[in-house]
Amino acid sequence: MIGLCVFLMFTPTQADVLAVGLMQGMAILEVDGKRVVIKAGQTRSGVKLIESNSRQATIEMNGQQETLMLGVSLTGSYSEPTKSVVRLPRGENGHYFASARINGHSIRVLVDTGASFIGLSSQTAKKLGINYASGKRGRSSTANGIVKNYTLRLDHVQIGGIKLYGVMASVIEGNFPDIPLLGMSFLNKVKMHEEQGMLILTDTH
Repeated sequence: MIGLCVFLMFTPTQADVLAVGLMQGMAILEVDGKRVVIKAGQTRSGVKLIESNSRQATIEMNGQQETLMLGVSLTGSYSEPTKSVVRLPRGENGHYFASARINGHSIRVLVDTGASFIGLSSQTAKKLGINYASGKRGRSSTANGIVKNYTLRLDHVQIGGIKLYGVMASVIEGNFPDIPLLGMSFLNKVKMHEEQGMLILTDTH
């Protein structure tokens, strides 16, 4: 599935970037009117594609990373940052979503300041290759009743250019939550604030 039409303008370089196609690990962009095909990790016309799927893409330009959601137009004036900064546009139902890498695997997460840890279902943990059964056992109350959970440290969690190691996670037996939760075990280690419909995360390390 290919998503279409995300527009982004960068200043002071005045480069216009238009995403005309988004797919897993690849994006079709128009940079100042020139169409380029970029795979994850590649740089074309001064734009580096960090990662992408059919819904969103993370790019880097002039040292600044942005998470682009389909249908969201962004305009900004950026200078070279001294620390990694990630901007997340407000998405579905006012929530913030991000493209993350957990132990090296790409996955979409929901920012949840009410969650103490990174929250994963056991089904998701298995897909990410996490040996959650080695964690500390406990129990959680869910809509489906009392279920087992496991608390452990993830090797690393990355959002854009922000990469943290040894982040605490809670894995709940079953298929809840269906979207992994980016909880306070990650968020407490970055500077976080909202600005004009964007959630801005700044690396403090």
